[in-house]
Amino acid sequence: MRSLIGMMPPHDGSGDVVDWDSVEEALGASLPSDFRDFVAVYGAGSIDDQVEIASLEAGESDRVDIPTMTLRASSERWIEETGSDYPLWPEPGSLIGWGRLKSYGQTYGFLYWRSAGPDPDRWPVVVWKRGGEGFVEHPYGMAEFLVRTLQEAGSLPLERRDVFGAPHSRFVHQREEERLNAEGIDPWEYLDDLHEELDDPANDVAVEITSPGGGSTAYRRDEVPAELSADLARLKEHRTAAGHHNFRAVQPEVSAVEVPQLAFLGIGLRDGTLSITASIALGSPDCGPLLLSAPFRLSVRASGPQGEEEVSVAEVPTVPTGALAVPDHVEITKDRPYTFSVDVPASEPLWGRYRQLLDRTSDGASLVMSITDEGVGAFRTAAKVAAPPGSENTLLAAWPPRA
Repeated sequence: MRSLIGMMPPHDGSGDVVDWDSVEEALGASLPSDFRDFVAVYGAGSIDDQVEIASLEAGESDRVDIPTMTLRASSERWIEETGSDYPLWPEPGSLIGWGRLKSYGQTYGFLYWRSAGPDPDRWPVVVWKRGGEGFVEHPYGMAEFLVRTLQEAGSLPLERRDVFGAPHSRFVHQREEERLNAEGIDPWEYLDDLHEELDDPANDVAVEITSPGGGSTAYRRDEVPAELSADLARLKEHRTAAGHHNFRAVQPEVSAVEVPQLAFLGIGLRDGTLSITASIALGSPDCGPLLLSAPFRLSVRASGPQGEEEVSVAEVPTVPTGALAVPDHVEITKDRPYTFSVDVPASEPLWGRYRQLLDRTSDGASLVMSITDEGVGAFRTAAKVAAPPGSENTLLAAWPPRA
């Protein structure tokens, strides 16, 4: 939820106070905690007039609500229309609705949880779109689904977006929408300006990546390489986060002999912490997988121009993009590199050195991040890759990159 709030701050008057015991008793099921948090912060309403968050109780308005969506997903007509083979409500594994997708007031999709297991916080999101691929399941909850949707939208052509994308997307509570409409104000007028700007080919740039050497590469929204999509999503989360200062995207430069490869993707400062986005890739198509303990620890060493240095350590949360996370390890393969984001605490001396690096005001300042794990040594042994004595289990990456 913190990432979602940073990317799409709620407006004044958002949020609903809910008697969850009564709501869940009437529905016959508990609901995920991130959804309850969303309702407390945002409430019922819509994002960009395209993603509508369902109301908690059935009503007579044209808005969707959870009880009606849930019952409809088990109706004979719905099963015939969609080909759904999910169990019927309230059987385990049946669908519980929480939102819909619409365009110019016309519904083109619905958002569900698959009620798999007794813990609602582990229920995956299921998306159905009319004329699409049928039901598509995502292995994460509502909040992460919305964060990813906001992150990835900017790299898509307009006609493929479910929302406009961070940092432009807005949530409008249904109370606020009704108030503005009553005053003759269009709640979604800001979208017209955004669409006009996007229609200008000169503005149709999804991302521009600057390499440590100073060169840059710009990608249009329909030209972003597939292999960069996950990394760009992580970078977009940091770039649009509230309170962020001097964010710099970094194009990793690694040697072909570095196996596995640890690389900076982005660094930034906010609220007294260094925010790092980084990736781990195998660096060799013939070996794998690489198994890292979960969670693992990241060490960051900041060095000043006079040789002074300070070390800070943070635990990397095992919520990967690409790699497979299980309770005790992260599995990285050729097809599933690991992209992660972590906030490293910074003391006042470290803060100053980080600023020097981001502002490039000191040629002598540097950052080195490292991960030490026995899985690295095991992978290198299997790949028959030598490492300097004493560093067999260690991955290193430096910013600025070392010659």
